[in-house]
Amino acid sequence: MPNLAQLLTSKSSPEYRRVFELCREISSELDDVDGVYVVGGIVRDLAIGREPGDIDLSVVGNAGLLSNTLAERINAEPPAESQFQTFKIDTSTALASVASIDIVAARSETYSEPAALPDISMSSIEDDLKRRDFTVNSMAISLSDSDWGNLVDPKNGFGDIMRRRIKVLHDASFVDDPTRIFRAIRYAVRLGFSIEARTAELISVSLANIDLLSGTRVRNEFELMLGEPTRIELIRMSEEIGLLGAISPGLRIGTKALQVLESQTEDGSVSTEIPDLIALLTFGLNEDEASQTVERFDGPTGWGAPIVGNARLAKHVAVLDQPDIQPSEVAEILRPIPLESIRAYIAAGPPLPRRDQLIKYIEKIRFVKPELTGDDLIAAGIPEGPAMGQLLDIVRRAKLDGQVGSKQEELDLAKGRLPGFLTN
Repeated sequence: MPNLAQLLTSKSSPEYRRVFELCREISSELDDVDGVYVVGGIVRDLAIGREPGDIDLSVVGNAGLLSNTLAERINAEPPAESQFQTFKIDTSTALASVASIDIVAARSETYSEPAALPDISMSSIEDDLKRRDFTVNSMAISLSDSDWGNLVDPKNGFGDIMRRRIKVLHDASFVDDPTRIFRAIRYAVRLGFSIEARTAELISVSLANIDLLSGTRVRNEFELMLGEPTRIELIRMSEEIGLLGAISPGLRIGTKALQVLESQTEDGSVSTEIPDLIALLTFGLNEDEASQTVERFDGPTGWGAPIVGNARLAKHVAVLDQPDIQPSEVAEILRPIPLESIRAYIAAGPPLPRRDQLIKYIEKIRFVKPELTGDDLIAAGIPEGPAMGQLLDIVRRAKLDGQVGSKQEELDLAKGRLPGFLTN
């Protein structure tokens, strides 16, 4: 195998080089460590000249001991440990250009059933690389002093980097872990690589396995997709290969939504907030499609609200075209609708009078409140109870419609309407 020491020394930033040299130093000091390797995406990125992300290390031997020693040497807090012999060092205060260092004990993995979490056992660096997702992520560079810089590449990932292609490690990979389908698309678009022909075939026949994933895992992968700067290309490719339909039959992304997202990206106005992106991308779903999609993602209460909100707004929005509609009526219609859904309609909906009303609601109407408070009503002798809330609502509507202009006028209106409530 070739020696890539030059990548470690001349292609890395000073802080990366510091970590690599510390690993070299520490591994020579610890009898319980047989080898330490930088692995995965950082090796790939260094090989193609791309700015690397966080540092991933694989340790043959006592990964916990190396992790704690490394954290101490860089003046970071002790690493967080998981039940799977993985360790995370938060380096955000110790290294300016590296957010974290993730360390695993080299292991092999087996899957008891499709989409299940793996069973692990400690093993060699070769086995550790063979358990990974794609060949370009299955390379390691040794940081041990005895073989510093040697490339470990059991699946010829370096060759696939040269071919600029994403290739899966084995035919059952997408069965073992269907989330790898999402990752294949993400890496292909992010790196500007193609998906190798056999890998594309395996994705096609494995799409049904997306159903085996929990809503949480699917939602997390979808959010990762939306978090990428290349999200438009990712969505298009996902639609083309059938991934969106595999997530939910109701999930379809309209051409208009993608056009708006592309335009917003170009002019710098695009929101990076997940609820806003979800609202825009699911604009146009009917109620059944929205319900199916929300159920599949199985997210927190607020996560699916923009999706359902889009469909709910579409049912009532035509009323806003009426020329004599009052601001209070606009507020009544739009108050239950998530703001993300309203913003999506403004961006992607037709340029009808309703659009002006939606903008007025976003920019002005929703902020209008009476000066009058419940304490003011009590001070005026109005008893506490349901009537108080109803009176304040009447005052709010009147203020929206320009029927009252001062706090005294608001109070007079409330007093004038009080007898009607007391006789009910």
